[in-house]
Order: sequence, then C-alpha cells, then structure tokens
Amino acid sequence: MRAIGKGSLSSILAAGLHITRIILWVGFIGLSVAMVVIPFLSGILALAESASGGAVNADIDVEPGDYIEVSHHFVTFAVMLFVVNRLLEILKTLRFGAPFVKENADRFRGVGYALLIGEGAKIAFGFLSLVNNADTGIDTSVISWLSIIAVFVLAEVFREGARMKEEQDLTV
Repeated sequence: MRAIGKGSLSSILAAGLHITRIILWVGFIGLSVAMVVIPFLSGILALAESASGGAVNADIDVEPGDYIEVSHHFVTFAVMLFVVNRLLEILKTLRFGAPFVKENADRFRGVGYALLIGEGAKIAFGFLSLVNNADTGIDTSVISWLSIIAVFVLAEVFREGARMKEEQDLTV
C-alpha cells in the first residue's frame, strides 16, 4: 500500500483521525458544559423547584468526587484533541511528500509533552480521588511511559532527518 496520495495509508489514517476529532470535540464540549454546570447544579435545581412551585422532584447529590471524575475526563479529552490535531498536521506533510521537516519534529515533541501532561494528570487525579472518594484511580502503566519515551525519540529522529534533508538539498 502506498504511503502518499489518494487511497494511501496516510489518507485512510487522516480520514479516521478527522472522524475521531469530531467525536472528541463533541465530548470535549459536553465535558466543558458539565464542568460549568456541576458546581451550580444544586442551586439550579433549587431555583427550578421554587419556580415550578415544588413540582421538580430531582434528588441529585453532587459530590466532589463527581467533579474530579468529570475534570479527569476533561483533561483526557483535551490531551487527545491536541494529539489528534498534531497527528493530522504530520500526516498532511506526509501526503505532500515531505515528512522530514523541522515542524514535524516539533509536533512530535509537542505530542510527547501532551502525553506527559496527560500521564501526570492521571496521577494527580488519582491522588485527588483517594482523598475525595472518586472513581478515578491511579491507572498509569509502564507501556504508557515507554510510549511517551518513544514519541520523544521519534521527535529526535525527525529532527535529524530534517537536518540531513536540508544538508542534502544544499549540496545538490
């Protein structure tokens, strides 16, 4: 299978990432609304109950652990959106036939930092969940950390490839 052009692997991956980006945006917007509404939910329900004369019969108990869980998902979706956008930019350069550019090295480095922030956030939310009895645990793994290291190595490979390509272009 070809790597460049119509019907290539990069085109298929890009289509899948575009669909993923749309799904992530919908989830991210929903989580953003939840982050704003959850702290005021009991007040909103009390206001609705007083406005309707007591006809609202909603017994919703929002605990700090619930907000921690929503915040954890919010950060996770933000990291995933950032990573998907960077991967789409990298695939765009591949489809145009010039993947070894300095910008891709910077994009891979950005992906590495985003994944690092995501793993750090997992640990932080895990500790917060222990204190506030949330359902979010410290669920980091060795594979995740190895993947982050691999992304940073890939960034340096692309940086060196861009440097070599630049040298080659100057010698011709």
